[in-house]
Amino acid sequence: MAKKSTKVKKIAILASGGNSPGMNNAVIALCKKAIAKKITPYVIYDGYKGLLEEKFVLIDQEKLLHIEEYNSRGNIFIGSARSLDFYKPEVKAKAGKILKNHGIDVLFAVGGDGTYKGAAGLHKYGKVNVMGLPGTIDNDISSSEQTIGFFTCLNRIVNTIDALRDSFDSHSGVCFCEVMGRGFSDLAIYAGVATDAEAIVTKDNLKTKEEFLKIANETKNNGKRSCLFVITESLYGKDGLPSLQEMAKYIEKETGRVTRVNVIGHVQRGGTTDAWDRANATLMAYKAMDCVLSGKFNRVISMIKGQIVDIDIMKATNASRKKNKMNILKEHKEVSLI
Repeated sequence: MAKKSTKVKKIAILASGGNSPGMNNAVIALCKKAIAKKITPYVIYDGYKGLLEEKFVLIDQEKLLHIEEYNSRGNIFIGSARSLDFYKPEVKAKAGKILKNHGIDVLFAVGGDGTYKGAAGLHKYGKVNVMGLPGTIDNDISSSEQTIGFFTCLNRIVNTIDALRDSFDSHSGVCFCEVMGRGFSDLAIYAGVATDAEAIVTKDNLKTKEEFLKIANETKNNGKRSCLFVITESLYGKDGLPSLQEMAKYIEKETGRVTRVNVIGHVQRGGTTDAWDRANATLMAYKAMDCVLSGKFNRVISMIKGQIVDIDIMKATNASRKKNKMNILKEHKEVSLI
């Protein structure tokens, strides 16, 4: 674990990857605690791309009053952008020189696994101190049981599926609900359980159109007016599998029931940030600053067994990827058709 012999005087903060509700709260809390501790905070607009373009903005007391207006919003006010060049060691080395030229002692990066790997590489090749905060709706960071933004996104999905249930109950219909999550399916799993979905589908339990048809028929025979499938994004329409639209047409033809596909989309990751993500992001930011103030650098902040802790960034980025919670899927499947 690297330690600096001199006092930290300047920090910089960026966000990377997809926006995640609560990122604003983390950035605001980092700036406020830095100012309280007589440390000068800068924000970097548009992630690692903005770092390379030197988009540094000083946050003083006057600007702090302005950015506090973003406390409830699910966007990230400093922006986020992906930079393919940042995968190159020589580019990370260049970024390190840029930070040093600006007098930055520590870079705080808020984001997911890709953000963490970028920060770890920046430390390795750019020879600068970094800190990571887990900001991703997917909840897929292996080093933390919980990430900033997950609960806000989950609540948004549940509210949307509740509304879809009302509509499809009215018409005795079938609905394929696609949610975000990519390779990790906590959003689909917990949203499906919360909304009593007739099936929850992840990469580990793909279903054929015949299996979807069987579930649709069984639920109707059991007296259910609607049938909702909650499905993680990007599973169908590739690798020889039919698209959700194709399966919906098949179900409608075979059952005579109104069948539609609803891609919940980017509404999941915007809007008002819920109380838990605001508080969690703020407390994680405080923890990150406490580490720096005590001379602990190159750490990521994590939630483990309900406690906010710090972990070595190299250990965090080398951890095995999280696995989908198949035990929850199995338990839900036993009662989902009743």
